[in-house]
Amino acid sequence: MDKPIAWYDPTNGVVSTDNDCPLFTPLGQIWGLYPKEEWVGLTELEKAEITSLKWWDWEDTFDIDGFIRAIEAKLKEKNT
Repeated sequence: MDKPIAWYDPTNGVVSTDNDCPLFTPLGQIWGLYPKEEWVGLTELEKAEITSLKWWDWEDTFDIDGFIRAIEAKLKEKNT
């Protein structure tokens, strides 16, 4: 895991890039704050795979919920 980019003292709400900040509560626990990982989107191939699936039911209506669930599932797989 990456190094923290800052520290947070939950007892008084202070955030600092210095883990020895004098504003942190004495004997308090500080939490490291880490950079957020970059979002990973869908590739053109993955978009094509999702759009090639049959999203119409027997009445020839579009299944938007199923389409959204497929997109969410693929993005969750790539970003967790």
